[in-house]
Amino acid sequence: MVRSPAPETDRIASTIARYQSTFSADDREGWLALFADDAVVEDPVGSVPRKGRDEIAAFWDEIHARLDEATVKMTQGPAVCGLEAAWAFELNVRAGEHTVRLEIIDHGTFDDDGHIRSIRAFWNELPRS
Repeated sequence: MVRSPAPETDRIASTIARYQSTFSADDREGWLALFADDAVVEDPVGSVPRKGRDEIAAFWDEIHARLDEATVKMTQGPAVCGLEAAWAFELNVRAGEHTVRLEIIDHGTFDDDGHIRSIRAFWNELPRS
């Protein structure tokens, strides 16, 4: 018997798609609107977690101040289980003459409306292209 996905699955998958599209489009406000007010971002895992929209906005500003371009491409997922999800993607960044590709796996938790409550990013830098 095939079951149709729960409504939160579609909401969460949509949030993840918008998370990536707004990031690639350099849409700061659209990206920040995806987070719950008390959200936490730990990117990469092991770094100091950014708590709340102001700290998450500062995280965005720090990243984008160093880069000329940053685009993401989903490579796997998302796998949504209840109000949690995991997905894999590539982040391609350009800063001056240097281009770097990162393979990232994100794990996120979401509220009932599909807003991001937390994200933990697992990644390693790959050789420059």
